[in-house]
Amino acid sequence: MRDSKQTEEKQSPQVISLVDYALEYLAGAIISGELKPGEQIKEEDVASRLGISRPPLREAFKALEMEGLVVRRPRKGVFVSEIKEKDVWEIYTLKMALYGLATYLAAGNAASRDLQRLERIVERMEGCLAKRPPDVSRYQFYHEEFHGLIMDIAGNQRLKKIALSLHNQVKRFSYRSLTHEEHLRNSCMRHREILQALRERNPGRAEDLSRRHVMEALEFLHRILSGGLSTCLDKGLPQCVRPMERAI
Repeated sequence: MRDSKQTEEKQSPQVISLVDYALEYLAGAIISGELKPGEQIKEEDVASRLGISRPPLREAFKALEMEGLVVRRPRKGVFVSEIKEKDVWEIYTLKMALYGLATYLAAGNAASRDLQRLERIVERMEGCLAKRPPDVSRYQFYHEEFHGLIMDIAGNQRLKKIALSLHNQVKRFSYRSLTHEEHLRNSCMRHREILQALRERNPGRAEDLSRRHVMEALEFLHRILSGGLSTCLDKGLPQCVRPMERAI
């Protein structure tokens, strides 16, 4: 009888919205660093804090586990995932391929109205950079909006879903990198260049710029994160996709 009630609760519209509520809260806490890598997430504490029951919270944990943000340890509980150097390298090289492909496809699909929307987003990104200090939080929002729109223009929803999942796994690091004005300025410049390549209907250049943008982000993380990513960069990153080093 108890299992039947839980099944009915999971299928109800109210609980589906509670799953989203819990998912948004937990993902936000992990990405912002409020919940630290390796920290245990106690089910009863979160349920009490959010005022929800256990079933929707468990569904949220499943979604987070699929995205790689948490890990479930038998007889111990749920913990925030710890990203190692190899994980970051794997995620960013996959992002490079997916973002490059999306931009390549978008160059052939973009309508005039799409380019206008991208122009407005880039202008807002430039506006965030012009503030003193730069508005990093809003920049991050527009950064995600820009790439989300490119994924939509590309017209491949599976590609977008996979790319979003990858981005969420390293978002806690990408936000930190944008707090450095040097990287923020370079990022903003790259988006302006990507937009220009889309205007020129140049899929090859658009793809190349997008791939460079992702790999420059990885290179910058290598420079600022404690412990660095030197092992992965030195052993596995192809020379052809190391634009910052190649330019030296």
